[in-house]
Amino acid sequence: MLIDIHCHANLYLVIDEIIKEAKSVGVQKIISVGMSVLSLERILEISNKYNIIYPALGIHPEEVKMNKDIIKQMDSVVDIIRKNKEKICAIGEIGMDHHFIKEIELYPPQKIIFENMLSLAQELELPVNLHTKGAEKIVFDMLPSYKIPNVNIHWYSGPEDYLNVGIDRGYYFSITPAIKYSPVVKKTVLKVDMEHILLESDGPVKYSGKISTPAMIREVLNIVSKYKDIPAEKLEDQIYENTKNIFPKIF
Repeated sequence: MLIDIHCHANLYLVIDEIIKEAKSVGVQKIISVGMSVLSLERILEISNKYNIIYPALGIHPEEVKMNKDIIKQMDSVVDIIRKNKEKICAIGEIGMDHHFIKEIELYPPQKIIFENMLSLAQELELPVNLHTKGAEKIVFDMLPSYKIPNVNIHWYSGPEDYLNVGIDRGYYFSITPAIKYSPVVKKTVLKVDMEHILLESDGPVKYSGKISTPAMIREVLNIVSKYKDIPAEKLEDQIYENTKNIFPKIF
């Protein structure tokens, strides 16, 4: 069984076809992660409609640029997440971004949102699905202040020294279809032991101009298998166990 642990399923226009394609290659569970305030209710809606989809709710760091009222809306976001704590399997996608977000004045509100989300994960005893692009030091420095069951670093492409910190702390790292062309993602795969690797599409983001779907994680698995010189079947079984460890509520 394959599990896509990080997908923005609410953004697909024809989700039935996406699910059908995923099932055809053995993907049986998809975690749909939140980004914006508007996305949270939609994610809950599709997770109620499709039993293959499991909700993770949170506010993406880029929301500070898209939504100027986000700080004012934090209380209502927290209320939505608390209200649905039994349904959700993680807090995500959350974190900080200093790569795509260039405006320095947006960094303080990013941090406020991230602190709120980490506190909530601690309160609800839920794992986190993290975005760290360009802000690895800040994110990794903040995490030890919170008691969180488990941490997944989504699509890590940062400095090797923080990769090593994450490995030493026992974090999980989810691998995207970028493994097909990214030397940095390949390095992550080679350094992280197979007991801490997960699979994700991050769909519907584009890789080399092609919109990604959960079905693509079958190819990701095969590439990781090749790079780590581990039989694909053995690796699939191990990643299944890894996913059970970090996201037990979807099982």
